Amino acid sequence: MKLVRYNNGVTGLLDNNKIIDISAARERLSTSGAEVLRSLLPGNCGGSWNDMIAHWDEAREPLGDILNSALDNQDISHPVDSIKLVAPLPDRRNRIIALGANVAAHAVNAFKAITGEDYTEDHFHKEQRDGLPPWGFTIMPETVVGTETEVRPEAGVKKFDYEVEVGVILARGGRKITENDFSVWGFTVWNDLSIRDPRLGIGPPIHRGAFNWALEKNFDTGNACGPCVVVDEDYDVNNLRCIMRVNGEVRQDWSTSDMIYGFAESAAYLSRYIELAPGDILCSGTGPGTAIESGVDGDRWLKPGDQLEAEVHGVGILKNVVGNWENS
Repeated sequence: MKLVRYNNGVTGLLDNNKIIDISAARERLSTSGAEVLRSLLPGNCGGSWNDMIAHWDEAREPLGDILNSALDNQDISHPVDSIKLVAPLPDRRNRIIALGANVAAHAVNAFKAITGEDYTEDHFHKEQRDGLPPWGFTIMPETVVGTETEVRPEAGVKKFDYEVEVGVILARGGRKITENDFSVWGFTVWNDLSIRDPRLGIGPPIHRGAFNWALEKNFDTGNACGPCVVVDEDYDVNNLRCIMRVNGEVRQDWSTSDMIYGFAESAAYLSRYIELAPGDILCSGTGPGTAIESGVDGDRWLKPGDQLEAEVHGVGILKNVVGNWENS
């Protein structure tokens, strides 16, 4: 099952290049099925998904009934190219937490470009074996855009980068959860766009002090996700192929099986300090092939007009174009 948000955030189902309008289709269900969806996705289905996620055992069947019966009804489905898909976030109040340096092959090359020091892949795996926790940063939901949307950094940026990742949406939350308690509701493609200037010592700093605003990640259009969220399909989020193409050229091709800290391990660690909730998102970190790995004088840095295609097996392709940020 593939869920989307479209137009002003209305929830729909994606199937065979059509978007099914859940709010219209639910009225054709049995009374009990319609009541369940009206309760979990009230109004025009444009609100939070968190209740639906928390009560997915109730929502699954009526949504499946809609999928099985709606495709031949033109009045409740629309061609996907006739509507505007937006970022399929469950709720813009949910936490989005991104893992950093979580694929050793990427970390080796990126750290060398930043520090000039040579590392081995085992150096990063050993940190985990030695009991060091995962690390990362939070993403502001306001920075996240959907597919077919222009992305660009702030004016003056010299080094603009891409990172294809997997974003998993939690089915359950809680404090001090164990890895066995961890449960994924759905997953999507994530492109963690990045301003690299401060890491490379270019231009004025954009943060200082003991803590970090992570503004090189949290700028308008600095994150993209979509085009849909995959739910209840037979995929292993710990073994998903991730591909990034820039102007048709494959730049990244890696698997979430290469992650140093898995999703369950990371969620268990985070829940020691905060209460996670259904609908919160964990982003995997990225694999090798980013622009920063080619060095400050490399030829992979993004430029205006570049066409980005981030793809995760089972989800589809998240498409964005790089805008001219000097005019921003």
